[in-house]
Amino acid sequence: MDTPSDPVTPANTLPPDFWQKLEADPYRFGLYYVLRWLDARSGTRKPLGRDSLPSREPVRLRQEPSMAFAPSTICDVNRDKDGPPVVSILSYGLFGPNGPLPLHLTEYVRERIVHHRDHTLSAFADIFHHRLIALFYRAWADAQSTVSLDRPEENFSRHVASLINQGHESLKQRDSIMDHAKYFFAGHLVRQTRNPEGIIQILKTFFNINVSLKEFVPQWIELHPSQQLGLNGSMGLGQDTILGSSVRDAQHKFRLSLGPLTRSEFDQFMPGTRKAKQLTHWLRHYVGIELNWDAEVVLKKEDIKGIRLGEASPLGLGTWMGLRPEGAGDARDVVIDYELREKL
Repeated sequence: MDTPSDPVTPANTLPPDFWQKLEADPYRFGLYYVLRWLDARSGTRKPLGRDSLPSREPVRLRQEPSMAFAPSTICDVNRDKDGPPVVSILSYGLFGPNGPLPLHLTEYVRERIVHHRDHTLSAFADIFHHRLIALFYRAWADAQSTVSLDRPEENFSRHVASLINQGHESLKQRDSIMDHAKYFFAGHLVRQTRNPEGIIQILKTFFNINVSLKEFVPQWIELHPSQQLGLNGSMGLGQDTILGSSVRDAQHKFRLSLGPLTRSEFDQFMPGTRKAKQLTHWLRHYVGIELNWDAEVVLKKEDIKGIRLGEASPLGLGTWMGLRPEGAGDARDVVIDYELREKL
């Protein structure tokens, strides 16, 4: 059962000048903007509009009785030392030209406040206004997937993660790729049929570089000793006999082309770097382990330079000896098998 607790005071959880700016010029702020800030930074156990006790919510919401059409949603903000801040609005409520009550009641309540300083009827209506406005905000916030990310107990990410078979808590933060990056590309990852366009679009967007893909790259596949030709073997000539220990295959490998890249971008894709690991993990997510792949890391021609003493350049990856002929174009010499290098 819910029990009363001390009122929540969110003043210490927000930027120091938040309330100062809001009190000085409340017309500049939208109601949903203010309530979203309070909902995210108040530290309450439940989102605004979900708790059964108003004393646990970080703000009081009320309507200012007025016959004027609302020029803005918020008309006044008042902070009380003994309670939570009070936000007054002009838009929706029982009073006003757009309210459900007859207009003479709005005039009467306004007259009691202005001429007699009697807030009794207005304060009574604000009991319902607080819940009405809070529920109206809650309906808006629940329909906005980005708003749910303001609090740690949001469910939208879990719903998207479940589409790509990563909804369980143990499947989060498993590799070098941020979880929300995977959720962003859920449309590609959820498809059972993988195509080159999907992985190209993922890598181009994630790394912000040019990416292309070449299919059917030839490779040599080593045969198991039991499948090789040997003496006393029961293999038929012209049927299942293979000479040698490897067989040429052009169906199970593709090659990515990254770039052309600047020198700083080129170095970021060297084996062992963070982007190299992210590239490998993206391929595992999208392609799996059924196909082999490697990457051609292309360096812009204006960034190609020879090796010099005292410089830290990886041999065989980012160094060129001698002078390249004019018109040679971008350097396409570096082809890296990231999966193989990760096993070394």
